[in-house]
Amino acid sequence: MTQNVDFIFDFGSPNAYFVHKVIPEIAARTGATFTYIPCLLGGIFKATNNQAPWATYANVKGKIDYARLEIERFISHVVQFKG
Repeated sequence: MTQNVDFIFDFGSPNAYFVHKVIPEIAARTGATFTYIPCLLGGIFKATNNQAPWATYANVKGKIDYARLEIERFISHVVQFKG
């Protein structure tokens, strides 16, 4: 049975964009289908009394540098996987 996955996204989120880039490979490998559902992440944050990670962790020393490192790792992994 084919699985359908709802991909709820806001491309204002870098992580959502990165996931979007690997969805075709996941779909090809697993046979799953993906339904793209756009959302307004800022509205979700507001409704849940939450904040974006960049605001939440703005004063955490090294957080931005670590996030950058994780992005570089993700990109490197995807390039190696496709390569």
